[in-house]
Amino acid sequence: MKKFIIMLLASALIIVLGRCGKNSRSVFTEAELSETVYALHSDYSIQPKLFSEVTIKDNFWKPKIKTNAEVTIPFVIQKFTERRRPLNNNTLQAAIYSLQTYPDMKLQVQVDSRIQEIKAAHEEKLRSSNRLFEVAAAYYTATGKRDLLDAAIKSADLIYNIHKLDAPPFSGGERDAINCIQLYRVTNEKKYLDLAKYYLDIRGLENSVNRSRHNQSHMPVLEQSEAVGHAVNCASLMVSLTDVAALTGIKDYFDAAYHLWLDAVGSKFYVTGGIGSTGNEGFGEPYSLPNISAYCETCAGIMFAMFNHRMFLMTGDSKYIDVMERSIYNNVLSGVSASGDRFFYVNRLSSSGDGRDNRWKWASLPCCPPNLVKFLASMPGYIYAQDKNEIYVNLYVFSETPFKVNEKEISLLVESEMPWGGKSRITISAEEEVKGNIKLRIPGWARNKPVPGNLYSYLDKVDVQTRISINGENVTYIVDKLGYVSLNRNWKDGDVVEMEFPFEVRKIVANQKVKEDNGKMAVERGPIVYCSEWPDYEGGHVLGLLFDAECELKPSFDKDFFGGVTIIKGAAKNISMPSSEPQPIKLIPYYLWANRGAGEMSVWLSIAEYAIGDTGSAGGLIFYVNPNYAADGWQYLEAVPFDQSAGAKWGCFRAAIPGASGATVGTGRQNTIDMEAACATLGTAADLCANYSLNGFHDWFLPSIDELIQMYLNLKVTGACDFGDSGIVDNYCYWSSTQRTADMA
Repeated sequence: MKKFIIMLLASALIIVLGRCGKNSRSVFTEAELSETVYALHSDYSIQPKLFSEVTIKDNFWKPKIKTNAEVTIPFVIQKFTERRRPLNNNTLQAAIYSLQTYPDMKLQVQVDSRIQEIKAAHEEKLRSSNRLFEVAAAYYTATGKRDLLDAAIKSADLIYNIHKLDAPPFSGGERDAINCIQLYRVTNEKKYLDLAKYYLDIRGLENSVNRSRHNQSHMPVLEQSEAVGHAVNCASLMVSLTDVAALTGIKDYFDAAYHLWLDAVGSKFYVTGGIGSTGNEGFGEPYSLPNISAYCETCAGIMFAMFNHRMFLMTGDSKYIDVMERSIYNNVLSGVSASGDRFFYVNRLSSSGDGRDNRWKWASLPCCPPNLVKFLASMPGYIYAQDKNEIYVNLYVFSETPFKVNEKEISLLVESEMPWGGKSRITISAEEEVKGNIKLRIPGWARNKPVPGNLYSYLDKVDVQTRISINGENVTYIVDKLGYVSLNRNWKDGDVVEMEFPFEVRKIVANQKVKEDNGKMAVERGPIVYCSEWPDYEGGHVLGLLFDAECELKPSFDKDFFGGVTIIKGAAKNISMPSSEPQPIKLIPYYLWANRGAGEMSVWLSIAEYAIGDTGSAGGLIFYVNPNYAADGWQYLEAVPFDQSAGAKWGCFRAAIPGASGATVGTGRQNTIDMEAACATLGTAADLCANYSLNGFHDWFLPSIDELIQMYLNLKVTGACDFGDSGIVDNYCYWSSTQRTADMA
């Protein structure tokens, strides 16, 4: 595929001073920290099963949690030590969690040492910071020791008094409310919940520090309905809103969280479960989901999974587990290498293979690895939940855990093929008969619904229903409106429930409003999303693959591929040569990409040839389709608008450039080569193009005059791209690589 840069030369500066509209709010609203009257709740009515009470036995999560304990947590601690920095709270919390299921004397010593350092520092100087609250609560819950809890309480009391007396404005912190809620959970002291609520109430007032969409302080939180700004920050706000709603019973906070969820899942959610499409780690415009420049930060995926889990705890609705499951099996797991000691902050959905997507050991800002190790250590807590006498089975993971139902003991042993197969077997253990309701989640992907809403859908419909039997007898059931099948009966020791989900390979298409995915499909099987990667296709150029929409994709278990996974085999051809013969390819689980070195990768696979206005493989816009591709060896021209309004030059002024005279479509590349060869001046239009990099692609060039005309007709006139001159009637010009005279291009 040929690509070029449009050189925009004339300056144009637009300063936006402000906007007014019917949704604008300028009235300052007071927020008070006081003994607010509300119905106090100790926690969510539906409670997750503690991770420490769930024994994982499978070949998928168990090795990952073990690697996290034995490799990743020690590696993260080592990196802090090498840089002579104390363990941050997330890493310390991860270690506290991990020690409950994977005792380790060396790690225990490191944890105890850090706990005493923090305790001594707080005894020496009382701090008005809430950062200690969550780790203090975790340590107290795990050990019963008050070493950090008492220090956290003193800090919380100080903060409460400061806010009650001085009412400082919102400072931009993303975890303030979450931290206070964790302290409330272990103390049941209402004023800490009041403080969490207050942190939300002052956010978005006109005196908020650095008031902006980036930190969701552009308006009061209860008036917000768009997922905007920094994705981690926004997901943290969603978690806070849901917690405050659950613990205070004030529905307004839940409603705000729900509207943010609707916006995120409805138009800003990646098929891999990631959020955050822009380079500033944030949400973009609705349906703007670029793949090669996607951000999808690991931390954002973790926080969004946590938020969806809380929305389930609030409502009992499985659609939130559908979203959570997609996030943790794909976007979150992509954040750490199979070896456990390499990481990603950015989890793109396609890669040029230029090396920027090599997994790295560490970063100057250690954010994602500590969050990731904390999540993996606590992952078993997402599998089961309980509401009085109802047991929820949300994730089908080979595991065992006890419950108390109607004051009687009952245990579930779930033997499952997931995520590589659709069969699960649940065996009941009970010393005496137990009356209770076991609620089995029927995933959206098993009901022809990949995600809530209409952002994604399946190309084909599978009519096979989930099979459920009890003690060998098939059960006739109805999936309720919340996505569960209820098995309400007297359970006896040895009772067996068997399930089999439809587990075909599924092809997903995106809503047509997602222009980046037009003419493409994604592939998944169960909760696992797949991708094409360079080692698995001859030549390695998987960004330019063309699949038949009706092609057969066959699953095959490969026991030697990263401990044993299901891969998918198919065939595809070069999209620039659609008459060529298809070549074999295998698709791998997305979470395993970039474990074999840098190279091309793509989640979205073309099932139609490019059309004018489509997003090309490099992230630019297709503006020309060559009808003579078979003879010329190329089919598409892809453009990227590149603003050089500071004033680049065409080339050596008043010097004839030998050869740079091609005017027809297809000559721009050679013109650019000729200009580079004949004119050594740096910073010329051709030089900038030839050395430009976008999304890891470097082979850009300056268009010939006919190429420029085609770009104008097919992109500018149609409105596919305005090239930065929207609303400007003059003072814009674009260089061509076609030299007409020694003076002009």
